[in-house]
Amino acid sequence: MNGLIVIDKPRGITSHGVVREIRRLIPGVKAGHTGTLDPIATGVLPVCLGKATRLAEYTSSLPKTYRAGITFGIATDTGDADGKTIASSSLPILDPDYLEEIILKFTGRIEQIPPVYSAVKYQGKPSYYWARRGKTVTLRSRTVEIYEIKILSVNEEGSPQLTIEVRCSAGTYIRTLAVELSKALKVSGHLSSLCRLAAGNFSLKEAHSLDEVAILVEKRNFDNFLLPMDSAVENLKKVRLDSEKITDLQHGRQVRLIKTAFVENAACGLPVRVYDENDKFKAIASFIDDDTDNNTALLKTNKFFDL
Repeated sequence: MNGLIVIDKPRGITSHGVVREIRRLIPGVKAGHTGTLDPIATGVLPVCLGKATRLAEYTSSLPKTYRAGITFGIATDTGDADGKTIASSSLPILDPDYLEEIILKFTGRIEQIPPVYSAVKYQGKPSYYWARRGKTVTLRSRTVEIYEIKILSVNEEGSPQLTIEVRCSAGTYIRTLAVELSKALKVSGHLSSLCRLAAGNFSLKEAHSLDEVAILVEKRNFDNFLLPMDSAVENLKKVRLDSEKITDLQHGRQVRLIKTAFVENAACGLPVRVYDENDKFKAIASFIDDDTDNNTALLKTNKFFDL
């Protein structure tokens, strides 16, 4: 079984827990998720099956969209609602115009330090492994990009007090954003809810609950939830080649193509998805530097799929 399932992850289970459940429901299948969601989070979690697991790296790097609830007045050691309270403060006056001004400071390319309670590796283990054992963890900042933040609601009496929608690059920690936004408002705060609305081309519209998948598997209705494996790379430019060139790529030989249609890919070394004459997905390939002919470019295989 080769393909992709979009799971609507429930709150309280880890991403690896979702994968374990998929493996239990479909015995013998190879499965892997394409980007960790915290236990507190819900929403879109693409899971690759079979040979599609080799495409996970291309899906995990896609932009993400989240709906996040931020509760002010309490800070936690994890930055979210699952942590222990470490500080408290009065609630801020949530003036919409001032909020918009603060939020603008967090859009664009910014530096983020991942939470210590995260899966980022530190001395060979996830940093949460050390944090839970009381060891001081110092993580390096990373550059991420936040494309847009929308204010969805402001609630001065209930919780969360602020709900936002965030469209961002892969690797962005919404927990960190929630904590930093709170600091900018000069109050304590934490991420109290999080839903991933989209990951690349995948949204909640395609997502199935684990209970739905269980029922469909029992009925052998795989077509009702299994997406084709190339759906994981629909964001890549499509290339269709004849059988001779497909054979060359299969055997690791480079293929020369007219550069005109692939100027950006050739210049930047961006990968493309390759199909045969019958429009069957065959490979992921990339262009390589070649100065022998300015009108052509060489294509080499990254991953070939003998389906």
